[in-house]
Amino acid sequence: MALLDPHSFADASHPFATHVSLTFYLDFATSTILGSALLTLPSPHMGPLTLDTRSLSNLSALDPLSLSPLPFSLSPSNPDPVLGQSLTVSLSSHSSLLLTFSTTPASSALQWLSPAQTSSRSHPFVFTQCQSIHARSIFPCQDTPAARIRFSAKLNLPRPLSAVMAAAHLARRDPAPGEAGPACPDALWCAQDRVVEEFAMNQPIPPYLFAFAAGDIGFRDVGPRTRVYAEGGTAMLDAAAREFAGTEEMIRVGEALFGPYEWERFDLLVLPPSFPYGGMENPRMVFLTPTVIKGDASGAQVVAHELAHSWTGNLITNKTNEDFWLNEGFTTYAERRIVEMVQGEERAALNTGIGWRGLNEEMERFKDNMEFTKLKPKLAGIDPDDVYSQVPYEKGFQFLWRIERQVAALDARYRLAESRDWEVKVAFLQLAISSGCKEYFGEVEKTLKQVGRMKYLRPLYTALVQGTGRDEEKMLAKRIFAEAHDGYHPIAQGVVESILSKHS
Repeated sequence: MALLDPHSFADASHPFATHVSLTFYLDFATSTILGSALLTLPSPHMGPLTLDTRSLSNLSALDPLSLSPLPFSLSPSNPDPVLGQSLTVSLSSHSSLLLTFSTTPASSALQWLSPAQTSSRSHPFVFTQCQSIHARSIFPCQDTPAARIRFSAKLNLPRPLSAVMAAAHLARRDPAPGEAGPACPDALWCAQDRVVEEFAMNQPIPPYLFAFAAGDIGFRDVGPRTRVYAEGGTAMLDAAAREFAGTEEMIRVGEALFGPYEWERFDLLVLPPSFPYGGMENPRMVFLTPTVIKGDASGAQVVAHELAHSWTGNLITNKTNEDFWLNEGFTTYAERRIVEMVQGEERAALNTGIGWRGLNEEMERFKDNMEFTKLKPKLAGIDPDDVYSQVPYEKGFQFLWRIERQVAALDARYRLAESRDWEVKVAFLQLAISSGCKEYFGEVEKTLKQVGRMKYLRPLYTALVQGTGRDEEKMLAKRIFAEAHDGYHPIAQGVVESILSKHS
């Protein structure tokens, strides 16, 4: 068995599922889900396929076409307290398999709230939290950030409730007979007091970003790409809408810094007070604690962090939890770049100072086990939740910030922007453009007017116009080209014209 992640039974020699189609019957009376998962593989597979499970019951594996049973085993017989159990299914040139299962009240990713535990006190509520390794307690999967999967989902819930998901909402409709397959009988699925909400996530995501919530949920639109959802009535919704009114500006700043926002929507769900984190960066539907609603828009910095994950963490992430700093360190750095541009340098500096204090507190917390103060700790046999800390966030940020300062220092020492070595000069100016260092734009203009070699023209003009939110840079590129045009060879003129028209 070739394990690739100390927190997963997934075998590196097995294919990774590319898509999962889910049906969930939400049973609030028993705090359980009756579910099925149709896993699609990239190609037919002969032999074992190992998945992660924890706190699931009534498991079965079926051929999706014939519904005949597939051999499977669970190991170890006594579940590991951290990893749970491996589910190994024997496949015979199958390119898909159907799993049915039930969650249990012990499923760690799910919190079920009675009506009395909600703000409205009239309807129950359920929400998920899959990071770090809790998706396996909702459905069998290769529960490692090394896996990335697309999914579709049908959620069957009581008609007075509504559901949201970190996915595109497709429909709210009556249940259809037979659509739950062997996972749930039609008598339950198609009961008159039930409704189905359909969703799809067409971009591959790691399992820890799988998320949904269901309850008495209302919403307010706060921007062209953002809707705030909340349980708790109009007062909570109005407060959330005021707090996060500047979200669209932050998205545009993020795009100017890091490139296009790839997830279409950036919606926010304010959860009940029992949500265990400040925020969770689920794509398309960020989950937030109500404690970030402070009445003065300062809670938006948590939104800035979760927004930054849209580039650092959601599009690309750490392969295992031992490299968690690659996710959170880069995101904390990106968050502070966004805050600096939206709320000013002083606010960003304050956040950096608060983070530094928090990092020192974590050093004291782990003084008897310095392994957990490393950027890359060894976590085999350890629940990532037990050693969750600010170290990957703040130590990772400090590392990246130091690199930044040693580089805005290399130029001061070696005058890279003025180098007579064109390879060095152009490479440095590319970095300066992509980093938004406008103090070097004069040198960029000078360079583009001095040289006509396409090896240098192409990357500099491309850096100026590539991506959204670069109106100023695009105008600069067009002006420089207009002024330098006659000095370029006709071939070079055509290349630059093509670059400008492509990104106009």
